[in-house]
Amino acid sequence: MRIDDRTTPGHDLGLSKREAEVMELIATGHSNGEIARLLFLSEKTVKNHVNRIYAKLGVDSRMTAICRWRGEPAPSVPSTPVPSTPVPSAPGQIPGEDGAQAGQAVLKLVRLDGQGRA
Repeated sequence: MRIDDRTTPGHDLGLSKREAEVMELIATGHSNGEIARLLFLSEKTVKNHVNRIYAKLGVDSRMTAICRWRGEPAPSVPSTPVPSTPVPSAPGQIPGEDGAQAGQAVLKLVRLDGQGRA
């Protein structure tokens, strides 16, 4: 039977005592393997704890879990615009062989006979 300790760090986030221990080690920069050795657990058990922690905190990475644990705002990832390739409007306006842009690799599919010859 587990005794609910209301003073356990992370309790207000819904973490168990063991999950709070694991989260504290994550927040101090330990890897899953290091956490496993420090807490005398298998690495698979640590991974299971980490997955439950992520689910309870509603996060999907160590960085956002650490920020949530510390009560800090999650860092925003700057979005970099993806360059778009212009689509030619008419045949003959395509620069490069087989529709490739200059400097772009072209993959040609060739039907081979059973001997590896085209």
